[in-house]
Amino acid sequence: MSQLKTTVYTMPAADLGKANPLPDLTTVSDAHAAIEIDHETVTPEEARYMGWGRVHTILPYLMQDGYNRTRRPQDFKAFVLENEYLRATFLPTLGGRLWSLFDKVEEKELLHCNPVFQPANLALRNAWFSGGVEWNCGIIGHTPFTCSDLCAEALSLSDGTPVLRMFQYERVRRLVYRVEAFLPDGSHELYVRVRIDNPMQEPTAVYWWSNMAVNEGEDIRVVVPAQKAYRYGYGGKLSKVPIPYMTAEADKLRGQAAELARKSGGTLDWDVSRSVCLPQSMDFFFDLPKKARPFIAALNRDGYGICQTSTPELRGRKLFVWGMGQGGRHWQEFLSNGDSAYIELQSGLARTQLEHLPMQPGQTISWLESYGPLKTDGCIVQGADWSEAVRHTLDRLEAFRPEQVLEDYHQKVRQELDGQTGTVLHRAVCYALNEMSISCGNLEGLHLNQDAMCTDAFSERFLASSAFPASAPLSEPKGYVTGSEWEAFLREKIRDGSGDHWEGHYLLGVLLDADQRSTEAEDEYRISLEKASNPWALRCLALHEKKRGQLRKGADLLLEAARMKPIRPLVLEAMQSLLEIGSYDELLRLYQAVPEFLREDGRILTLRAAALLRSGDLDGCEQILQGNIVLTDIREGNTLLTDLFFELAAMRQFGRVSEDALVWAKQHVTPPQHLDFRML
Repeated sequence: MSQLKTTVYTMPAADLGKANPLPDLTTVSDAHAAIEIDHETVTPEEARYMGWGRVHTILPYLMQDGYNRTRRPQDFKAFVLENEYLRATFLPTLGGRLWSLFDKVEEKELLHCNPVFQPANLALRNAWFSGGVEWNCGIIGHTPFTCSDLCAEALSLSDGTPVLRMFQYERVRRLVYRVEAFLPDGSHELYVRVRIDNPMQEPTAVYWWSNMAVNEGEDIRVVVPAQKAYRYGYGGKLSKVPIPYMTAEADKLRGQAAELARKSGGTLDWDVSRSVCLPQSMDFFFDLPKKARPFIAALNRDGYGICQTSTPELRGRKLFVWGMGQGGRHWQEFLSNGDSAYIELQSGLARTQLEHLPMQPGQTISWLESYGPLKTDGCIVQGADWSEAVRHTLDRLEAFRPEQVLEDYHQKVRQELDGQTGTVLHRAVCYALNEMSISCGNLEGLHLNQDAMCTDAFSERFLASSAFPASAPLSEPKGYVTGSEWEAFLREKIRDGSGDHWEGHYLLGVLLDADQRSTEAEDEYRISLEKASNPWALRCLALHEKKRGQLRKGADLLLEAARMKPIRPLVLEAMQSLLEIGSYDELLRLYQAVPEFLREDGRILTLRAAALLRSGDLDGCEQILQGNIVLTDIREGNTLLTDLFFELAAMRQFGRVSEDALVWAKQHVTPPQHLDFRML
């Protein structure tokens, strides 16, 4: 009998730490946000929305970069849907992640169920972790709620099937989305209905990808109904290639991939469907024919594995691999306990992750997905005939999970769940309580009230009373607001006197900065400093000076802010600015002055190593790089550590750093594995 229960899931977990109090005023970046397109292979129609709808900040969200790598057993709240065939485990405090999907008949895990929770710098808010199925709504990159709570409630269908509904309000796009999962009696597949609403009176951009991690293996083949894919490898262009076999020419490749191609005589035939054939990190966005049933499967040598399919609204399908290079393998270890590897199978509203799509005021988008085991003939799906492998997989899918069943369930859920409110299972911080115009759209059935939602310390100050008292100038900001309604609110508070203080003007300045009204923002920061000396407005003014090319002024302001409040984010920005202007002695003095626990931080140590190297202390730099240095929040695609290593090698060999010296170093010196996160 199908059941939904609340339980606890325990695993070794790093501490997520506290959020960064500094507003994101630099250009937010994602690996897919600014990819160059190969217009020789990608048509103007295909590229229509590629690059459209980009954001320049993750505000009003705070960055999540306070995590560590010390893992201890931790209990996570969990919801389990279970019937006689499957057991699905969801983690509401981690974005509602479908963490495990267990086949009780075969006694096998269908997903990559990471044995640990280990955040790393792979998302727009920084913290991200691998494993399970992630629900990505809002912006290119991982959802702002990857490491945050979703609201949750229990409902049921008319036949008594229990339904888990999780939902949130996404503050950048101002969308409300819900994920409704159910596992009927006798079902061999988990069904997930997703609905996205634009409840506002203005159009917005929408983005969705369901990101499924599955175990990587020598015998795993990814099968998808496509003959071509939009391929992106780090350092190149997005181009359209045939699949499953893609010929790679050595003169168009970089790094480890180019070396492999040269060794094979100048070309490589890569089997895209087998991740162990691919030497570097790559994305493949599959070009599904319009009339093809959308699905993606990962099948082993016996023809068994997981298959995800959906109603046609969810058209995109993608494969991501870390690749077989040293950097890619290191990333796999860095995200887990060193004993597991995975690939990502994804499904999206658009063809690629370069695209946002337009969404009109009051518009609703809805679809149904299903996840479950699939049994096929291993000889066929692993065979050389790709078309036959696809046809056979589709035939078996249709036999086990007919396309019409998904359509019927989708209609049933829309008719029975839209408008139905459930029993609250988990309350989450949700800014729908704060947004003044959130109620203008039709949000059938959702508890957008304090029964299902809770507020944080920042928003409570706005909701508690008509007054807006200031915090102490050295207390860390707890949050920010953006948008025209909040601008009107802050200006009114400043006019009536309750917000005419350092914090009121500072928050207004951040809001204006987020709206790219730089001159007005700077004015508010200066007024904030006139009201009370504070490191927060100093830091924001410093960023404006740096944008104008006034690097010394920017560094001085950041140094003043860091001395006033020596917390990690301010110290890092001050040290980075001092490094940029070549003020190595000042950087090293700041390092000695910060609290002792910060001097062991991996990123701070890395900046110290760079300053030692460039001031001539090669031994001091080498001691740090060859030591136990761990750059906890190294960014995807970032080569800071290997760059420093090659710079050090060039200095050792030639006494200088030049283009030729660095080329020599990269050809003759191998970085230690703990430094190597290169994606190429």
